[in-house]
Amino acid sequence: MYAQLSEQFEESLKPASELLQINVKTVETLAQQQTSLFTSFMNDSLAFTQSMMGQKDVAGILNAQKEFGEEVQSKLVEGSKEVYATLTEAQDAAAEIFKGSVVKAQEKAQEAAAEVTPKAAPKKSK
Repeated sequence: MYAQLSEQFEESLKPASELLQINVKTVETLAQQQTSLFTSFMNDSLAFTQSMMGQKDVAGILNAQKEFGEEVQSKLVEGSKEVYATLTEAQDAAAEIFKGSVVKAQEKAQEAAAEVTPKAAPKKSK
């Protein structure tokens, strides 16, 4: 009896454990993506600052600023796409876990209902 209750308890916690694993993996992935993006921005800013020191005229400065702005915009768009893909993947995985949990719960409920419902007595012939 105790073993059965323990097994049921572990089985009931399995979806929560899977969701926790998905959340941990998602947070780690997002942290890596953000770190990479921030590092890239820092390196680009340093390169931009160095290139600005070498500019002799206003046209060169404006061109360098334009290129830097376009590069930053491009990286932000790409970073947003990566974050969206990561979150969508996590959402899909969580949806599958919930779907599986609902199906299992329905099956268990049907099994319990079948055990509780009295069997129909066979009809006697006259």
